[in-house]
Amino acid sequence: MSIDKLKYVLLSDFYSSLLTEKQREFLGLYYEEDLSLGEISERFGISRQAVYDSIRSSEMCLERFENELGLIASFQHQRDVVAEVLEQLQALETDLVGTEKKGTIQYIKQRLHSLIDLSLSQPSDEARS
Repeated sequence: MSIDKLKYVLLSDFYSSLLTEKQREFLGLYYEEDLSLGEISERFGISRQAVYDSIRSSEMCLERFENELGLIASFQHQRDVVAEVLEQLQALETDLVGTEKKGTIQYIKQRLHSLIDLSLSQPSDEARS
């Protein structure tokens, strides 16, 4: 999958609920099911140009949503911060071998990992509901 396709799949994961049903359907067929414009146009009995225009309009909407709301940028920043904290905790845990503080550090690491796991599942889950 190309970088552009990945970009729009990610944008769709976060913002597809803000699009119309038809926009979501065309984007899903084009990016996720990898159908061509011609295949989509045949399925819906419309011109390839109409499919292209709808997909392009949807892409511009998704980009505008991200520019205005910044959910993906915020999500990526949060993941970076959590990863950095986990690295620091790992170093601290290594320094505290054999102390009771090690259990506390392990607990904090588990909780941070659960945040990462939760944040990875939420955008896709919301897009499907």
